Amino acid sequence: MSDRLLVFETHPIQYRAPVFQALQKLAPERFEVIYASDFSVRGYQDAGFGASIAWDTPLLAGYPLRVLGNETARRLDHWSGMTAHGIDALVGQERPAAVLLSSMAYAFCWAAYWGALRRGIPVWLRMETQDEALPRGRLKAVARSLVYRLLYARVDKAFYIGRLSREHLLRHGLPPQRLAAAHYCTPDPLAGVGTAEKAARRAALRARLGLAPETVVVAFFGKLIPKKDPLLIVRALARLGGSGGPPLALLVVGAGELEAELRARAGELQAASGIRTVMAGFVNQTGLPDHYLASDILVLPSQQAGETWGLVVNEALQAGCAAIVSDKVGCQRDFGEWPRVRVIPVGDDAALARAIEELARLPRDFDWAATALRSYSTEAAAAAIASALAALPARGA
Repeated sequence: MSDRLLVFETHPIQYRAPVFQALQKLAPERFEVIYASDFSVRGYQDAGFGASIAWDTPLLAGYPLRVLGNETARRLDHWSGMTAHGIDALVGQERPAAVLLSSMAYAFCWAAYWGALRRGIPVWLRMETQDEALPRGRLKAVARSLVYRLLYARVDKAFYIGRLSREHLLRHGLPPQRLAAAHYCTPDPLAGVGTAEKAARRAALRARLGLAPETVVVAFFGKLIPKKDPLLIVRALARLGGSGGPPLALLVVGAGELEAELRARAGELQAASGIRTVMAGFVNQTGLPDHYLASDILVLPSQQAGETWGLVVNEALQAGCAAIVSDKVGCQRDFGEWPRVRVIPVGDDAALARAIEELARLPRDFDWAATALRSYSTEAAAAAIASALAALPARGA
């Protein structure tokens, strides 16, 4: 039996691979990531963005990994697109000290789960599951809880990504001693960048986008889909036209099915109030930091349609933006009490307008959230997993 951890992931993800890169520095060669597919690196059609996507950051370097090619030719966004072929045999061959799963939505993941259980290998979880992202009737909630209790009864350790995640794990049977924090996180591309350089990059992009230095930029980053509700921002800004506060503009970074309607409503907003909207389109990972620096207030007004976390909020806070989120965004339970974060009722454009008006008065500060974000860093998440690895009993290879 090996003393290594096997991590089973469906595909390389831009906010998980950096955790493994950090883990390799803390626990070199003590783990290996097993990917079902690398389609996110090769490129794929993202239904939400309505575009072909291939992440432009190094997701397959800096840590031990294998790509199995366990995919069907089509429907990679569907559970049947990740097959269980060879997974049980792999677990039996490697006999790791533990397996770590980040999802139970694919046959690929279930095969690793059962392969570990039947060999007495500890199962660890780090999933984004929580209980408030979607509305459920009582009967469905009871049945769901029963399933989770059966699943979690055989789990040795679970890393919770935030407060709602921890509450979910406790509610469905995992005791506190089996839990550890490994918060949802994104790599910080602005770490080590000084204030002067941030200011220069902010000014340069704002000049290219035609945004005056004194303009307060309210920003939306993400898929232009009903779940994210970007149209609420336009309705809120319409309430602030002529309010006498600082000049406002809307920056939209993303693409999706609501783009045409958003452009139309933005045109009406400018005609009525003079508030301009800049549609930046889809921007890949390496281009995002400057767009966050150019922004002042991030808004994520998602509806109760599965927004389990909202990682754009992490990215915006790293750049020093203020943030406004709906009460159905998962990270609101973690960030909602921070000084420059506001939580509004879902769908409430009046509350959003008030929050924008309040935050627009604050001077831009690139580093206001830096200290609090340390526990929401890739390094902190990797340290939690490394600590659990160090506690495993040593075994011969």
